[in-house]
Amino acid sequence: MRTRSWYRSASFLLLVAACIPCAHAAPGLGAVTQTIALQENWEARQRMQDTIFAPLDEAARAREAILTQTGGSRVSFRRDAQSDALYLIFANQKGTGYPLDGAGTWIIKRSLKDGGFVQAKIFVQDGPGSYLRLFPSGDRTQMDVFLFGQPFQTGIALPAAFDRLLTAPLASIIDLSATSVDWGLVLAPAGRTGADVRIEAMVKVLRSRLPALRDMDDGAMDANGRMVYIATGQPAGKGGFNCSGFAKWIIDGLVAPLTGRDTDIAVLKSRNAGKDHPWASRYEEELDPYFGLDWSRGLARALVQARTGVAPADDQIDVRDSRRVPYVRDVGYPVPLLQYVLYFLARENPGEIYVGSVNAPSALALSEGTPTLRQHHHVIVLFPYFDAQGVFRVSVMERNKETSLPSLNRRYAAEFVHLVHVDSEGEFAPPQIE
Repeated sequence: MRTRSWYRSASFLLLVAACIPCAHAAPGLGAVTQTIALQENWEARQRMQDTIFAPLDEAARAREAILTQTGGSRVSFRRDAQSDALYLIFANQKGTGYPLDGAGTWIIKRSLKDGGFVQAKIFVQDGPGSYLRLFPSGDRTQMDVFLFGQPFQTGIALPAAFDRLLTAPLASIIDLSATSVDWGLVLAPAGRTGADVRIEAMVKVLRSRLPALRDMDDGAMDANGRMVYIATGQPAGKGGFNCSGFAKWIIDGLVAPLTGRDTDIAVLKSRNAGKDHPWASRYEEELDPYFGLDWSRGLARALVQARTGVAPADDQIDVRDSRRVPYVRDVGYPVPLLQYVLYFLARENPGEIYVGSVNAPSALALSEGTPTLRQHHHVIVLFPYFDAQGVFRVSVMERNKETSLPSLNRRYAAEFVHLVHVDSEGEFAPPQIE
């Protein structure tokens, strides 16, 4: 990039059974009053309980099996010995396969040393990072909850013995911890909102337009639809986009239908962020460290002003929520925690997209002993939504292509990204490229 020269729902987002106890409640574990959105496999585990609790050598020889539960759902049982443990795996069918990290999968771990139970891992959403861990704790069970690889709630005491929970419905565990765990956020939504549908449609529009885009350093489209150089405003012929110009083109898809014009490059380039860091002013011309931050805020501000006639302040467009991940002013959040941050944003504010400014300590500033000066060097646009199956998705749009959060993590694992939020409502029509 060239520079300028939950809410907690009363229904827990489960399918509420109107105070009728769930027919799958395990005896002695309490009445379960919700039918959960996850696919259960407690019946398969109960049918295999002789294997689960068998002497270790017998359990290690158990044959793989496909078990059909009441109602027709199918569960794969297999066992796997690794290092010092035996794993007993109960995976629900999804499509034609039985994914190890599919929602509802149970993995029971036993020690190869003494045969004792070590833990049980239960996936609560599709993907490897969202799961429960159950541990034996005397005559009780301890539970930790992870979402997208991060600890969400830990050290939760369940008033039931560990071995009894190994063949119990997941719904029973939810019921036992209803006052301790925010299940409305832990479980994937049973359905998606119209806002999710809208964001997915925007992503499809962008995917269809990407092949026609051209890449060019310092390239953008000006307010009149001409391809120009950002630094000078001079015409660039057929031109193309760098990361900043590409993000502008996306947000112009929401602004232009309201105003009849694209956003103004001169306004987007105006220096604002550095005003709060006067000690950094001597670096402005040489490094332009806050370019990406000012540009991303400028895009969000332009859209709000087009809709309301009022330009919002930075704190009205920045994502500054520190409840789960600490926000650093003008820096944002660690790139590896983006999925975790975006998940909660999508649950609590469906329909919003985010312009991100990736930043890292400036090499020049580090050499001069001022490591707090950061260079906002890359602009991205993030589209978080839940698909038709309730799976959380994030489309990453950056410099004329669609990438992914894992791709960002590989390239910027030690860096941060500052986010501003953009409401996706309204007509979305990215400008045509000649």
